[in-house]
Amino acid sequence: NDYIRQWVPKTKAYLDILLEREVPSDRSCIICGTDGVYKCHGCFGEPLFCTSCCRTQHQRLPFHRVSQWTGSFFEESCLVKSGMVIWLGHGGNACPWDDDVGESALFTTGEGDSDDTDAESTLNEPNAEQSTKEAHDLPTGVPFIKNNKAMTTIVDKCGVHTHIVKYCTCPEADATDIQLFNMGLFPASFIEPKTAFTFNVLNDFLLDNLECGTSAMNYYSKLRRMTTSVFPHLVPDRYRELMRVARQWRKLKLLKWNGFGHEEKEVRPGDLALFCLACPQPGINVTLPAGGTAEDIDANNGSGRETPSWLYTRSLVMDGNFKAEHLHATNPADEVSLMDGRGFMVGDALYKEHLAIAKDAVQRSECNNHCAVNLANASRHRLEATGIGGCACARHGCFVPHAMVDFQKGERQMNMDYALCEALKLNAEGIRRVLTFYDVNCQYHKHLQDRIADSPLLKMHDELEITPGIGLWHVHGHQDSCYVRYAFNFIQGAARIDGKIMETLWAPLNIISPAACGMGTPHRKECLDYQMNDCNFMKMIRMSKSLCRKYKEAMKGVADSNMAFERLDESANADKVKDWEAQERLAHERWRHDPTAMDIYEVQLRKAPTRKQQELRLLTVQGRRLGEARRRGAATWLAEGLAIEEAQVSLQMDVRKLGHRATDTQRLAIGRRRDTLQRDIDRWMAAGAIILGEDLGDNNMQIMQPDLLILQEDAEEDMDAELRVFEPEKGVIPLPSNLGLEKCAALGVADIADQELTLRQGQANDALHHIRVHLADKAVIFRKTVRVAKSQALSTRAWAQVHSVDRAVSINASIYSKCRSQLCRLGADDALLKRYQPLTREHLKVSTAVADPNSRGQRNNVLAWFWSLDVEGDSDSSDWLNECEQVTDTPWKRRLYRRCCSLPCSLASCQGYERPMGRRVVACSA
Repeated sequence: NDYIRQWVPKTKAYLDILLEREVPSDRSCIICGTDGVYKCHGCFGEPLFCTSCCRTQHQRLPFHRVSQWTGSFFEESCLVKSGMVIWLGHGGNACPWDDDVGESALFTTGEGDSDDTDAESTLNEPNAEQSTKEAHDLPTGVPFIKNNKAMTTIVDKCGVHTHIVKYCTCPEADATDIQLFNMGLFPASFIEPKTAFTFNVLNDFLLDNLECGTSAMNYYSKLRRMTTSVFPHLVPDRYRELMRVARQWRKLKLLKWNGFGHEEKEVRPGDLALFCLACPQPGINVTLPAGGTAEDIDANNGSGRETPSWLYTRSLVMDGNFKAEHLHATNPADEVSLMDGRGFMVGDALYKEHLAIAKDAVQRSECNNHCAVNLANASRHRLEATGIGGCACARHGCFVPHAMVDFQKGERQMNMDYALCEALKLNAEGIRRVLTFYDVNCQYHKHLQDRIADSPLLKMHDELEITPGIGLWHVHGHQDSCYVRYAFNFIQGAARIDGKIMETLWAPLNIISPAACGMGTPHRKECLDYQMNDCNFMKMIRMSKSLCRKYKEAMKGVADSNMAFERLDESANADKVKDWEAQERLAHERWRHDPTAMDIYEVQLRKAPTRKQQELRLLTVQGRRLGEARRRGAATWLAEGLAIEEAQVSLQMDVRKLGHRATDTQRLAIGRRRDTLQRDIDRWMAAGAIILGEDLGDNNMQIMQPDLLILQEDAEEDMDAELRVFEPEKGVIPLPSNLGLEKCAALGVADIADQELTLRQGQANDALHHIRVHLADKAVIFRKTVRVAKSQALSTRAWAQVHSVDRAVSINASIYSKCRSQLCRLGADDALLKRYQPLTREHLKVSTAVADPNSRGQRNNVLAWFWSLDVEGDSDSSDWLNECEQVTDTPWKRRLYRRCCSLPCSLASCQGYERPMGRRVVACSA
């Protein structure tokens, strides 16, 4: 902004210079000093030239754009009008066998008369009028000549040009297309070519296509506007020729880059593609130890070699992309492929043969239903391909050559089987272990070996060991058991990888997907091949800096982890540590054949009991013991008293909301509820007289002070006087917590106070459970209803749902707050009060991270304390809570857990968790 502010006063000076350059005061030729009639826009400074000097100076610069002086202004023109001819076959010089040297140009000038302008010289020529007529009365100022058989259209990155091209006519001269190619011009045809493209324009188009996703149509449209901004529609249309020549140019560049120009050899599948520099490729960047098996590698490591076994492990990630669609070809039988299977896309013939014989068996999923990926675009019958899928190296994010396949109907196993088998063939001779990360690996890997054995076209080394994994981003959408079985935290040698790294690779590829959708099948595959090859190339040239940065971060992380682990290890029992290590080794040995062996790492949560469970337990204990008859049913009586208190809180909340503007219907409803509540209290008091005795004192109940925890403070404090006459919701019922421990002891009912303490814990658990469920509902309502409401009516209804949930949260929060205060009066110990902490309005807020699971920064969000308490029924009673926990609760709770699991020996669990190690349950905190 400071720079722009300083530049504003200079605007007039800059504008004056622009106008001066349009009509310079000195129009002398910069070479000979004569009248300058041509201004070159390609030369530095846009100098002026006379006709002769312009032709001479641009003999090696034939694609500069020039303007011609008309007497009052400079008009767009072309170099051919200055008499310039492009000679081929002799390094740009004229051919000695040509009889028309110096006389064959359509536009010649009287070079001896320096006073003639280019316009006068052109009009004096006998062919000038004929040339003008052959141009079909093109408007003046068009910088090309159209429909002239002597002209050749040459497309350069600065625009479309028409030139007179003279070929070498020597007896041993090359063919015309070869002569053009030798001079850096790619001919659009082979016999009498009339259109050519410069190497510069082809390179520029391919680079634009890679970086900007520019299609051939848009690129050529830009060239036409660069040629003439006023009449771009009159520029010769060479769009189809550009598409065809660009395909040829791509293949030539790839053949050159991959060393096929120096000798004739067979181009095998994947030979025209680059692969990752850092992934182990025996014979290229790594030498396997003698024997080459995993056992030999481990033995060599034990003998003192510093090459760990994971150094020879290939890591692959598999994924699909449903943006890369492809329409059915108009005439598939007439299509010609230039790179069938030589790049990243697999060969067409063998792949179709595999699909024809493969069985599309639908397996019953034992995990969560992930059918969305299988049904993607399944109904798009007009599509030949609904997307693409394949493999990339998991550590560095490079596409694997000849391992990308088209999807015909969703992401089926038969498609990914072929991609995986082809990926394992690439420079993998001697590799015996492969880590594969796939979103649905828990189901995909189960029968992989059987599917490969049943197919004659799928091959895999017999000694190859495939270790399945699931990326951390996706594993939380699976069942909890999948986490310890397939997360890379528990896979030895997997390190910290990005299981969804292919999503970052699809993003730039999707830029060209709309343009590639309507291409021919071979053309589309070649375009995708070139894009993926460039993606790998950019990874390679930046890899050294990236690896150095990651190495420094890893060394720092190792130091921090070692320090944390040492502190944790010092606090653990040495015998238990040895036992845990033995169980860990056994689990990893069994894991190769039985993934359930990793369940020893599964986090187990002890469910907090509900009030009903507590009451049932008390009744069971009471039934086993002999006691006074009047004490029978005390637990049920206490539970009914707690229910009455909850009804009082709910009624207080509704009365407070009415205010002094209540209608008769609302007053009647409140009156009926109060009458019902009073009858329940009277009945409960009569039963209490039997259980507690007749020494409770008078029957006048005390009035409680309302202690409500309300989310929205918009309720009116004043209410009608009629509503204050009879208020049973404010009466204090004679529960032991209200009587006090001293009076309970005097009455001989201290044991009943202990029972209430137990029931209060269940009541607190129930209240927290309902709070969590309702907050989860609120998060989903915000995301699915409020944010997508497009009208006032929908918005009003959405917010009505939010207010309804807020009321439920407020009621349960008020019940919990009263319950905690009663726990204090019942003499709860510090451990219990630490578990049931005070609740504030700040704890009941739903953060943006909860409402939007894709928002950034969730890793550092700290949720309220009660989210770490697992209450019975959370995961069974609310599907919305499951979705909310997947976004918020699980990552938050498991973050500390994963920190401990990432240590050299997984020994610790985060606070509030208990992890089974063998048959024992050991609780510790990190």
